[in-house]
Amino acid sequence: MDLTSVLKIVESKKVLKPIDEMLADPWQVDIQELFEAAVNEPDEIKKNLYDSLYTYILKKRQEDIINRPGFVI
Repeated sequence: MDLTSVLKIVESKKVLKPIDEMLADPWQVDIQELFEAAVNEPDEIKKNLYDSLYTYILKKRQEDIINRPGFVI
């Protein structure tokens, strides 16, 4: 199941707004909590959701750092 499918399920449950708020500022999210939720979740669908959210937040943070003036690899 990909992230789009999961988000459709989430949207149908009326929890998309809190997720949108969470994703609006990736620096306000406790990324460790998402990681631990993904690792410890026994339900495979929820595990995939937490893992996808973790990956998304991490990617957004990395993009933010890379786009800062003076960033050098």
